[in-house]
Amino acid sequence: MPPSVKFTKQEIIDAALRVTRAGGIGSLTARSLATELGASTRPMFTYFDSMDALKYEVHEAAKDLYRAYVKRGLAEPIPFLGVGQSYIRFAKEEPELYKLLFLEKPSNAGGGAMEALALSQDLVRTSLMRIYRMDAEQADCYFRDLWLVAFSFATLIVRSNGGEEVHT
Repeated sequence: MPPSVKFTKQEIIDAALRVTRAGGIGSLTARSLATELGASTRPMFTYFDSMDALKYEVHEAAKDLYRAYVKRGLAEPIPFLGVGQSYIRFAKEEPELYKLLFLEKPSNAGGGAMEALALSQDLVRTSLMRIYRMDAEQADCYFRDLWLVAFSFATLIVRSNGGEEVHT
């Protein structure tokens, strides 16, 4: 009789996300995941055909976490400002996930700066149109221009010191 599965698919994804948060997506290997779980590499392959399939799920989990930051920003008194602050907060608090979503070369899971712009823009467009009485095209242009500033600050934070506070 084969041994019962000790971990759920979600527990494996959560462990993989912890490994990625600590050392980046490049540190996520079957061995590092096994160490995080305190098990052999076998449980991962119960749910995933390959490490690429698991990395895809980690990428999706990182997007979900980013969306939660954006939604908190949208709940601020000035939603657009809240989103910008949340974006920079995400970079500071989750530097490895920020790199994965916004700075790494896109993989089969997608990613990169242009996808990040589109994802963020889709989440914010309605709020901009309502509050500032813009049409969709104006809102998209406004968002793009200001997003480039936030992207620059966030990337500087992540690249300069891994998300630690900068003292000048």
